[in-house]
Amino acid sequence: MSTLSELRELVEQDLDDAGNAVWTAGEIDRAIERALSGYSRARPQEAVGTITLAADGREVSLSTLTGLTRVVRVWYPYTSTAPEDPPEWRQWELWGATLYVLDGGEPASGDVVRVYYQKPQTIEDLNSATETTVPAEHEEVVVGGAGGYAAMEKARGSVGEAGVSTETPEHWLEWATGRLDSFNVQLTEIRRQLLLRVDKRVPIQRPGWDRDSVRDGI
Repeated sequence: MSTLSELRELVEQDLDDAGNAVWTAGEIDRAIERALSGYSRARPQEAVGTITLAADGREVSLSTLTGLTRVVRVWYPYTSTAPEDPPEWRQWELWGATLYVLDGGEPASGDVVRVYYQKPQTIEDLNSATETTVPAEHEEVVVGGAGGYAAMEKARGSVGEAGVSTETPEHWLEWATGRLDSFNVQLTEIRRQLLLRVDKRVPIQRPGWDRDSVRDGI
Protein backbone atom coordinates (compact mmCIF):
# COMPACT_ATOMS: atom_id res chain seq x y z
CA MET A 1 0.00 0.00 0.00
CA SER A 2 1.25 3.49 -0.83
CA THR A 3 2.06 6.19 1.68
CA LEU A 4 1.01 9.84 1.46
CA SER A 5 4.32 10.89 -0.09
CA GLU A 6 4.04 8.19 -2.75
CA LEU A 7 0.49 9.16 -3.67
CA ARG A 8 1.43 12.85 -3.62
CA GLU A 9 4.15 12.13 -6.17
CA LEU A 10 1.64 10.41 -8.46
CA VAL A 11 -0.75 13.35 -8.24
CA GLU A 12 2.09 15.76 -9.05
CA GLN A 13 2.99 13.67 -12.07
CA ASP A 14 -0.61 13.81 -13.31
CA LEU A 15 -0.57 17.58 -12.87
CA ASP A 16 2.82 17.84 -14.62
CA ASP A 17 4.14 19.65 -11.55
CA ALA A 18 6.78 17.37 -10.08
CA GLY A 19 8.79 20.35 -8.89
CA ASN A 20 5.83 21.99 -7.09
CA ALA A 21 6.08 25.11 -9.21
CA VAL A 22 2.29 25.50 -9.28
CA TRP A 23 0.93 23.46 -6.38
CA THR A 24 2.50 23.23 -2.94
CA ALA A 25 2.79 19.88 -1.20
CA GLY A 26 0.17 21.09 1.26
CA GLU A 27 -2.29 21.85 -1.54
CA ILE A 28 -1.73 18.40 -3.02
CA ASP A 29 -2.25 16.78 0.39
CA ARG A 30 -5.51 18.67 0.86
CA ALA A 31 -6.70 17.45 -2.55
CA ILE A 32 -5.79 13.87 -1.61
CA GLU A 33 -7.73 14.30 1.63
CA ARG A 34 -10.82 15.42 -0.28
CA ALA A 35 -10.56 12.52 -2.73
CA LEU A 36 -10.12 10.08 0.15
CA SER A 37 -13.22 11.47 1.83
CA GLY A 38 -15.26 10.87 -1.31
CA TYR A 39 -13.81 7.40 -1.69
CA SER A 40 -14.62 6.58 1.94
CA ARG A 41 -18.27 7.44 1.42
CA ALA A 42 -18.42 5.04 -1.52
CA ARG A 43 -16.27 2.31 0.02
CA PRO A 44 -15.91 2.76 3.79
CA GLN A 45 -13.48 0.70 5.77
CA GLU A 46 -15.18 -2.25 7.47
CA ALA A 47 -14.30 -2.97 11.08
CA VAL A 48 -15.38 -5.15 13.98
CA GLY A 49 -15.21 -4.23 17.65
CA THR A 50 -16.17 -5.87 20.92
CA ILE A 51 -17.46 -3.98 23.92
CA THR A 52 -17.60 -5.37 27.44
CA LEU A 53 -20.49 -3.76 29.28
CA ALA A 54 -19.72 -1.92 32.49
CA ALA A 55 -23.36 -1.77 33.62
CA ASP A 56 -26.75 -3.37 33.05
CA GLY A 57 -29.03 -1.81 30.45
CA ARG A 58 -29.90 -1.59 26.79
CA GLU A 59 -27.79 1.51 26.16
CA VAL A 60 -24.30 0.62 24.93
CA SER A 61 -21.60 3.28 24.52
CA LEU A 62 -19.68 3.01 21.25
CA SER A 63 -17.13 5.66 22.20
CA THR A 64 -14.28 3.12 22.04
CA LEU A 65 -14.93 2.39 18.34
CA THR A 66 -12.59 4.96 16.82
CA GLY A 67 -13.77 6.64 13.63
CA LEU A 68 -17.19 4.98 13.59
CA THR A 69 -19.50 6.43 10.94
CA ARG A 70 -22.17 3.74 10.70
CA VAL A 71 -23.21 0.58 12.53
CA VAL A 72 -24.03 -2.34 10.25
CA ARG A 73 -24.74 -5.28 12.60
CA VAL A 74 -24.93 -6.00 16.31
CA TRP A 75 -24.21 -9.47 17.74
CA TYR A 76 -25.34 -10.03 21.32
CA PRO A 77 -24.64 -12.01 23.37
CA TYR A 78 -21.18 -12.75 22.03
CA THR A 79 -18.77 -15.27 23.54
CA SER A 80 -15.22 -14.97 22.20
CA THR A 81 -14.13 -18.42 23.40
CA ALA A 82 -17.15 -20.15 21.84
CA PRO A 83 -18.95 -17.80 19.43
CA GLU A 84 -22.66 -18.49 19.11
CA ASP A 85 -23.66 -20.31 15.93
CA PRO A 86 -25.64 -18.87 14.28
CA PRO A 87 -24.85 -15.37 15.55
CA GLU A 88 -27.61 -13.67 17.52
CA TRP A 89 -28.14 -10.53 15.45
CA ARG A 90 -30.02 -7.83 17.37
CA GLN A 91 -32.22 -4.98 16.33
CA TRP A 92 -30.97 -1.56 17.39
CA GLU A 93 -31.14 2.19 17.14
CA LEU A 94 -28.17 4.53 17.13
CA TRP A 95 -28.16 7.95 18.79
CA GLY A 96 -24.81 9.66 18.49
CA ALA A 97 -22.30 7.28 20.07
CA THR A 98 -24.95 5.36 22.00
CA LEU A 99 -26.41 2.10 20.71
CA TYR A 100 -29.82 1.07 22.05
CA VAL A 101 -30.54 -2.67 21.86
CA LEU A 102 -34.23 -3.10 21.04
CA ASP A 103 -35.00 -6.79 21.26
CA GLY A 104 -34.13 -9.87 23.32
CA GLY A 105 -32.97 -9.96 26.90
CA GLU A 106 -31.52 -6.87 28.52
CA PRO A 107 -27.70 -6.78 28.36
CA ALA A 108 -25.99 -7.16 31.72
CA SER A 109 -22.73 -5.91 33.18
CA GLY A 110 -19.82 -8.04 31.98
CA ASP A 111 -21.60 -9.18 28.81
CA VAL A 112 -19.88 -8.65 25.47
CA VAL A 113 -21.46 -6.96 22.45
CA ARG A 114 -19.82 -7.45 19.04
CA VAL A 115 -20.36 -4.57 16.62
CA TYR A 116 -19.78 -4.61 12.88
CA TYR A 117 -19.32 -1.05 11.68
CA GLN A 118 -17.88 1.28 9.06
CA LYS A 119 -15.26 4.00 9.35
CA PRO A 120 -13.26 6.19 6.94
CA GLN A 121 -10.39 4.82 4.88
CA THR A 122 -6.91 6.07 5.75
CA ILE A 123 -3.63 6.84 4.01
CA GLU A 124 -0.41 6.41 5.93
CA ASP A 125 0.94 9.80 7.14
CA LEU A 126 -2.23 11.69 6.17
CA ASN A 127 -3.81 13.18 9.30
CA SER A 128 -1.45 11.08 11.44
CA ALA A 129 -2.74 7.78 10.06
CA THR A 130 -0.36 4.85 10.54
CA GLU A 131 -1.54 2.70 7.63
CA THR A 132 -3.10 2.87 4.19
CA THR A 133 -6.36 0.96 4.07
CA VAL A 134 -7.34 1.84 0.50
CA PRO A 135 -7.00 -1.32 -1.62
CA ALA A 136 -4.06 -1.10 -4.02
CA GLU A 137 -6.38 -1.43 -7.02
CA HIS A 138 -8.25 1.70 -5.95
CA GLU A 139 -5.29 3.97 -5.25
CA GLU A 140 -5.36 5.32 -8.81
CA VAL A 141 -8.99 6.28 -8.28
CA VAL A 142 -7.98 8.43 -5.31
CA VAL A 143 -5.04 9.88 -7.27
CA GLY A 144 -7.34 10.83 -10.15
CA GLY A 145 -9.83 12.48 -7.83
CA ALA A 146 -7.08 14.36 -6.03
CA GLY A 147 -5.73 15.71 -9.30
CA GLY A 148 -9.19 16.92 -10.21
CA TYR A 149 -9.69 18.66 -6.87
CA ALA A 150 -6.25 20.29 -7.02
CA ALA A 151 -6.84 21.63 -10.53
CA MET A 152 -10.33 22.85 -9.64
CA GLU A 153 -9.03 24.84 -6.68
CA LYS A 154 -6.23 26.31 -8.80
CA ALA A 155 -8.75 27.35 -11.46
CA ARG A 156 -10.91 29.08 -8.85
CA GLY A 157 -8.05 30.84 -7.12
CA SER A 158 -5.96 32.00 -10.07
CA VAL A 159 -8.39 34.00 -12.14
CA GLY A 160 -6.61 37.22 -13.13
CA GLU A 161 -3.32 36.16 -11.52
CA ALA A 162 0.02 35.76 -13.25
CA GLY A 163 2.03 32.64 -12.52
CA VAL A 164 4.75 30.32 -13.72
CA SER A 165 2.30 27.98 -15.46
CA THR A 166 1.27 28.59 -19.07
CA GLU A 167 -2.11 26.97 -18.35
CA THR A 168 -5.07 29.30 -17.92
CA PRO A 169 -7.81 28.93 -15.31
CA GLU A 170 -10.09 27.80 -18.15
CA HIS A 171 -7.69 24.99 -19.05
CA TRP A 172 -7.48 23.86 -15.43
CA LEU A 173 -11.24 24.01 -15.07
CA GLU A 174 -11.79 21.89 -18.16
CA TRP A 175 -9.17 19.36 -17.08
CA ALA A 176 -10.50 19.28 -13.50
CA THR A 177 -14.09 18.79 -14.61
CA GLY A 178 -13.13 15.82 -16.75
CA ARG A 179 -11.12 14.26 -13.91
CA LEU A 180 -13.84 14.75 -11.32
CA ASP A 181 -16.52 13.41 -13.66
CA SER A 182 -14.41 10.29 -14.13
CA PHE A 183 -13.79 10.09 -10.38
CA ASN A 184 -17.52 10.19 -9.63
CA VAL A 185 -18.25 7.52 -12.25
CA GLN A 186 -15.62 5.27 -10.67
CA LEU A 187 -17.04 5.87 -7.19
CA THR A 188 -20.50 4.92 -8.41
CA GLU A 189 -19.15 1.64 -9.77
CA ILE A 190 -17.20 0.95 -6.57
CA ARG A 191 -20.35 1.60 -4.54
CA ARG A 192 -22.36 -0.70 -6.82
CA GLN A 193 -19.84 -3.51 -6.45
CA LEU A 194 -19.93 -3.13 -2.67
CA LEU A 195 -23.73 -3.29 -2.60
CA LEU A 196 -23.68 -6.44 -4.74
CA ARG A 197 -21.34 -8.08 -2.25
CA VAL A 198 -23.43 -6.95 0.71
CA ASP A 199 -26.60 -8.37 -0.87
CA LYS A 200 -25.07 -11.85 -0.78
CA ARG A 201 -24.51 -11.72 2.99
CA VAL A 202 -27.01 -12.27 5.79
CA PRO A 203 -29.61 -9.47 5.45
CA ILE A 204 -29.19 -6.55 7.82
CA GLN A 205 -32.04 -6.71 10.30
CA ARG A 206 -34.49 -3.84 10.71
CA PRO A 207 -35.24 -1.73 12.61
CA GLY A 208 -31.54 -1.27 13.00
CA TRP A 209 -31.00 2.26 11.85
CA ASP A 210 -29.24 5.50 12.47
CA ARG A 211 -30.19 9.04 11.59
CA ASP A 212 -27.52 9.30 8.85
CA SER A 213 -28.96 6.25 7.10
CA VAL A 214 -32.45 7.75 7.15
CA ARG A 215 -31.10 11.06 5.87
CA ASP A 216 -29.23 9.37 3.01
CA GLY A 217 -32.23 7.25 2.06
CA ILE A 218 -30.51 3.96 2.90
